[in-house]
Amino acid sequence: MMGRKIMTGGKGWGAVTLLAVLLSSQGFGADARKAPRALGTVLVGAASTVLLNGAPALHGTTLYPGDVLETRAGSTAVVRLRSGASLTVAEKSEVAMEGAGGEAGADKMTLRRGAFALRNPLSQPAWVFLPAAAVLVHDEAGLPATCRFAALGKNSAVANDRGHVEIHGPGAPWILPAGHTTALEAGLPQAGGQAAGTVSAAIPAETVQRGQSPPSPLGLQANVYFQDLVRTLNTGRVRIALLDGSFLNIGARSEMRIVKQDVQSQQTAIELTAGKLRGQVQKITKQGGSFEVTTPTAVIGVVGTHLIISAEARRTRVWCLEGEVTVRNRNVSVKGVVHLHAGQYTVVTAEQPPGDATNVSPDVLQALINQTDATVPPPAGGTLGNFLHAAVVGAGVGSAIGAGVAMSRANNAAAQLDQAGTILNDATTTLNNANGNSTNAVNAANSANQAASTATSIQSGILQIIVSPTYPCGCH
Repeated sequence: MMGRKIMTGGKGWGAVTLLAVLLSSQGFGADARKAPRALGTVLVGAASTVLLNGAPALHGTTLYPGDVLETRAGSTAVVRLRSGASLTVAEKSEVAMEGAGGEAGADKMTLRRGAFALRNPLSQPAWVFLPAAAVLVHDEAGLPATCRFAALGKNSAVANDRGHVEIHGPGAPWILPAGHTTALEAGLPQAGGQAAGTVSAAIPAETVQRGQSPPSPLGLQANVYFQDLVRTLNTGRVRIALLDGSFLNIGARSEMRIVKQDVQSQQTAIELTAGKLRGQVQKITKQGGSFEVTTPTAVIGVVGTHLIISAEARRTRVWCLEGEVTVRNRNVSVKGVVHLHAGQYTVVTAEQPPGDATNVSPDVLQALINQTDATVPPPAGGTLGNFLHAAVVGAGVGSAIGAGVAMSRANNAAAQLDQAGTILNDATTTLNNANGNSTNAVNAANSANQAASTATSIQSGILQIIVSPTYPCGCH
């Protein structure tokens, strides 16, 4: 009762108190340095159930760093960021807001589960953190970037509809081209055409090392990615089918890395640190196309051919089985280039020009092919033609046993691929749901803008009345 008498008996003090509260609140003179910087607002559809930090989120609620947004089944939300970027969050999703864009730095957000679509019209990058990688997104050629993300457990999916999308995980960052989709596991691309190649045959033991992670087995049908370090141990060998249709056959006790492969421009770069590599390279037909293999002492250029390379610390040997190969020293200051034709070979020693092209017998070439063959080893002896015929036709008990082992490994690989396919399908469905719900979310955003405009007008009117000279002051 006492409080009520004070408010009714002292209108002037009530008005002054209200005005003081308004002026001291955020947006009316508050010290912005004492409050966290707002990231943006969340727009909620009329029939949507959206939670902010575990509590129901109201339409137009302000978001701050550390806020966690959740959408329930059948619900969507739109997040308008102060930077100009926006998110369309699908149902059954959870997004943590990490940092502000604009002058405060790049927009940062973590997709813990579910899916959302990001639109970033700025050259200022936005970062999306997934369970398996970090993805940088910004505009390209002045056009807004549009990218979709999905997260299911430890797996993630990224679809680049338009713009610059750069994926950061173990190893070097790589760019996801517009119109491409990829799935990620532990920061590595698993689908969507981003792998450099696939293991089409193998004789254990062979391993792959990605970034700083420990080496792991590289089995049949496994993908090989850019910057993967492939090693063969003891008598292990591996055959890799590249995306451009070429094949790399890696011999025992070898170490190889695929540095670059661009199928459209026909540009491929391979690094052979040690051991033997046999390449069956698709013919280069595009201007500016190249296929180069670099060793510790040499650079080998291929137009479209079949060749074998043996790399050591201070010596590289190159054999040409078909087509033409160019060979030079890795040190550009060492002059001299040798052109090899079918049946010829050369040696490149450290800091020396390559030796003259020398003819090689078919038996020597056959032995080199055998040393890089990743299928069932051919019988000793015979000619190169007999070996090729046996590799194509195949016969006998040994071939049957080899086929049985290959079939068992293929079945295991197929089971793993089926599981990966299920994950990808789920991720794609989630992404499609996010995209399909975007229209409703945009309508909600428009309604929010109208409501915000009305609220601003009402607030301005209240403030004008309070500070007006004609407003009762309680003086009389």
